[in-house]
Amino acid sequence: MVTLLEETGVQPVESPFARDLFDVMDEVEYRRIVAPEDFEAVGVLRQRALDAFDIYERKFGASVIEDMDFDPLAAVFGVYYRGELASTIRIKRVTPDNRESGAMQVFGSFMNPLLDQGMEFIDPCRFAINRDISRVVTGLPIITSRLAIIATLHYAADYCLFACKLEHTGFYRRVFKASMLAGPYEPPGMRVKAVLLGNGTSGRDDLFSRYPIFRFKNTEARLLFGEQSLTSSSLCVKPTARLALHAA
Repeated sequence: MVTLLEETGVQPVESPFARDLFDVMDEVEYRRIVAPEDFEAVGVLRQRALDAFDIYERKFGASVIEDMDFDPLAAVFGVYYRGELASTIRIKRVTPDNRESGAMQVFGSFMNPLLDQGMEFIDPCRFAINRDISRVVTGLPIITSRLAIIATLHYAADYCLFACKLEHTGFYRRVFKASMLAGPYEPPGMRVKAVLLGNGTSGRDDLFSRYPIFRFKNTEARLLFGEQSLTSSSLCVKPTARLALHAA
């Protein structure tokens, strides 16, 4: 017999998948990347991911660190599993006064009119995963993209954007119920068709219900995105999903 939870896609904590995610999260720390040596490690992980997936016409062949990583509204994170860098992502806040972002470079014709109206976005970009760790660790893409959801709610942005390969739309539709906003088309210098999807804050409760791993305490958000996260190169933040779920 099919249960209501199965019909709706809800993942209760008692389900094996949700239980595995929480178990992994107990071994995870988020680190706002500040120190040069941490940027170097992130850049190498990006380079390996970009070159391996053949996204761009050219090969990078060297650490991929960009000017945008140091933008005042950008935050680069490392996700560490048992002390080892498992994945990385850059979270960029896009506002009418600061429009630079990865999605903007590709989908500016769609985003500019909305920014002109005063809308704001969170653009997660430069998502890279250590493939060796991902083979043995459950849910790294979800645990990493959790940072984008925290940022979207923390800053009360209108949309969390997902600029991705056409082949990856299934993940963002399934997990975030994201809607197609623009694309697909093949940008100059790239070998893939790109699309832009988005998820608004109105879907928060549904997301938290289906994937309780996305829940968080406000203290975690402040540690991740507050000014104090830039003052220490060793500040590691433990996810608070389990605490937030119990509080709810």
